[in-house]
Amino acid sequence: MLLVSVAACGDDTAADASSTVTDPSSSSSSESSSTTPPEESSTAQPEESSSSEGGSTVADTSSDTGTTEPPACMGGGSTCGDGIVCGNEECDCGGVECTPQSFGEITCIDVSDPSLPGPITGGVLGCNPASCRFDTSLCTYCGDGEVNGNEQCESGEPVNATCAQLGAGVAGDVECNGSCEIDTTQCTECAFEFEFESDTCPDNFSTASLMGGAGASSWACGDPSVYGLGPGAAAPTSFGTNLTGPYNANEISALISPEIDMSVCSDDGIIMTMRHWHNFEGGDLNSDGGIVQVSEDGVVWTTVAPTDGDLYDDMAVLDATYPPVDGVNGFSGGQDENSWGNSEFDLSDYAGSNSLQIRFVFGSNGSVQQGGWYIDSMSVLGSGAGI
Repeated sequence: MLLVSVAACGDDTAADASSTVTDPSSSSSSESSSTTPPEESSTAQPEESSSSEGGSTVADTSSDTGTTEPPACMGGGSTCGDGIVCGNEECDCGGVECTPQSFGEITCIDVSDPSLPGPITGGVLGCNPASCRFDTSLCTYCGDGEVNGNEQCESGEPVNATCAQLGAGVAGDVECNGSCEIDTTQCTECAFEFEFESDTCPDNFSTASLMGGAGASSWACGDPSVYGLGPGAAAPTSFGTNLTGPYNANEISALISPEIDMSVCSDDGIIMTMRHWHNFEGGDLNSDGGIVQVSEDGVVWTTVAPTDGDLYDDMAVLDATYPPVDGVNGFSGGQDENSWGNSEFDLSDYAGSNSLQIRFVFGSNGSVQQGGWYIDSMSVLGSGAGI
């Protein structure tokens, strides 16, 4: 008769769990048989699966939920350098130098480092052997002065491409944002530019006197002369009130743009910018000066005021002979700087108009005449963001 004592897995009292098995070849008679302990008894120990792969051993601690944890993570503990990532560790290469393959699919761009001044964009990810935390010292980041990793540009540096080249519009500003990506949100299809160069002047602009019996219009396009009260011979080709001398007394005249089809303009904002120079008769009432007006039918004209740059003089109204310049605020002799500057006007209310016109209205009285008003260029540009 052969007897085998088998301990239940994980039971400390193996003897209590033993069972007796009868050898079928022995006599079945209980009177003639005796129970004899075997020469050696075999007790089964708890099963343990061992894996030598990666130099780490993982015990089978499967619970009813079917989950398996490395032995170092049992009870929440962890040991940096044991080759097992657990606890608050991010990486653990077992005391040897990590390779990119050590992290699987995790790369620099998948981690963050609050100590860096910008988001990580590429480079080589490492592991700190002392802390088992990711080492980003070889990662690149936006703002490091170089375009690398997945960066399209470097934040704060100019982008060497135009809206048109990027297929984002016909005009506008291209910038590099804080994530080192090219930002074309300021690009627009709404763009109209008028440069009064010698080969294009008058660029479809026209001039007119606005009042019968008033002084004749003095507007002309060309190169300013050496006239001392004007901008000088070195000034750019311009439309001005008499390029060779003072404007006329009792003048009320206008420089009028062609119709501008703004039906393509669906931007949040639309800005008209003019570059100009002026020298008007001043004094307590500001006397002579100019204003800007717009119209969608060429009949009803509305005065608009600049919102940025050189503004209208709000200290006193103009004292010209005729309306619409007389009795309103405008560019005046009280603010002459005898230098070129820009004025910006918000024309957002006219988005979608297909017949917008802009005119620059000059008015004087019958006393002193000065150098006048010179306009070098004008543009209408959308902000880029659609309504």
